[in-house]
Amino acid sequence: MSESASEPEQEVSAARYWLRVQGYPDQIGEELVSYGDFYDSSVGPLRGDPKQHLRRGDIVFYYADGPASLYAAGVVDGDVDGPFEDGPRGERWRVSVKPEAVISAMSKAAHAGALVPPSGWHFLRVVRQYTFIRLPDVDGPYLMEQVKSRVSAKGE
Repeated sequence: MSESASEPEQEVSAARYWLRVQGYPDQIGEELVSYGDFYDSSVGPLRGDPKQHLRRGDIVFYYADGPASLYAAGVVDGDVDGPFEDGPRGERWRVSVKPEAVISAMSKAAHAGALVPPSGWHFLRVVRQYTFIRLPDVDGPYLMEQVKSRVSAKGE
């Protein structure tokens, strides 16, 4: 019985995979998020406090829509902080993401059109409407391999 009692705990603490949509490649570190920024590939738009969505240990893949490329991966390394007032933008939340793998040359980045996610669900359908897209768990390792296989070995 102790095994089945511990399984749900492990499920709750398992990392989830997110796609962070940006116009063009940018620094990875602190993210500012808003209430309506989130989408889940299995249920649609996610409403509510961003603290309900992003959590420490989640994996974030960075997608630049300008070049249509997946160029980095990071890990949420802190709790979501906020909300705080951000003038005309309304309430915002702050979250820290630690870079894990960054492709320095965009010519080596994974072009989104060539990606074939194992789930069959492609994030391109919603990148123009949402900033953070929760990906199917089966796609996480595939996308991580796409990023890591293109990262320069320099310094590793």
